[in-house]
Amino acid sequence: MESNNQKIRKKRKYKKFKDMTRPQQIKLVRSLTIVGVVFLSIIVLIASTVFKNMAGKRAESDNEGDIFSMGAVDDDTSVITLDVPAAVRESIKKDAQEEPDMTPIYQGMKRDNSDFAGYLKIDGTGIEYPVMYSPDDPERYLDKDFSLEKSVRGLPFIDARCKLEPASDNLIIYGHNMKDGTMFGKLDAYNDKEYCKQHPVIKYDTLQGSESYEVVYAFYDRVYYNDESDFRFYDFIDADSQNDFAETMSILAAKSIYNMGIPTEYGDKFITLVTCSYQEDEGRFVVIARKK
Repeated sequence: MESNNQKIRKKRKYKKFKDMTRPQQIKLVRSLTIVGVVFLSIIVLIASTVFKNMAGKRAESDNEGDIFSMGAVDDDTSVITLDVPAAVRESIKKDAQEEPDMTPIYQGMKRDNSDFAGYLKIDGTGIEYPVMYSPDDPERYLDKDFSLEKSVRGLPFIDARCKLEPASDNLIIYGHNMKDGTMFGKLDAYNDKEYCKQHPVIKYDTLQGSESYEVVYAFYDRVYYNDESDFRFYDFIDADSQNDFAETMSILAAKSIYNMGIPTEYGDKFITLVTCSYQEDEGRFVVIARKK
């Protein structure tokens, strides 16, 4: 309850306003109104700034993705982005029939960045990027471009457990599933067998020469916990034996969405492309191709 002194002060304040002349009252009301308008304007300005920042972050996230986020498939036009060195972009612009010798360019890229391992290209899919290898810092290219500048797209990179010289039986290459379709943002189009038939060959160039791989398997899977005993596709790097190879191929064939009818045999070399998917927690989409 209010004390007597509080009641007296309220009465005095009321009386003071009541005893004002009409012009004084109008002036006071106007002053209070101006203060209220200014205060409201400040609130609106702050709210607007906060909203714009949130909208900006949301727009950025729509174009952002990583190995653990969902991407979007747009069209089949080739995507040559600024993540690809200029010398490569210029060579790509040449007539497709020319098949220029890219070795000097790759040598230059290796000089510019010693992590450069090769150049990946799948005609008509937009997947066309340098592939990096940094076993001393396995996830360096999750958020770095070729110049080691910050980049939400990163670059495709090889699993640090793989070896390049001599090459492992299976080179596992990870790439961001970008929502704008760049990097491996279109890889999950391989869930359709007809799409695979239209884009069956993965090209991978290194300083040692050009290599072509035929897509054999495509499937959804996930990353498993340590206490789970399930087969882990990402642990297939080198076949321990002919029996181990046969068993691995049998499991991969069972996982695959479709059968391309391409035989495999012990001693074959493979490339595995991996990106995220959200069919389940820690989901992945995987494409495995055999060296021709």
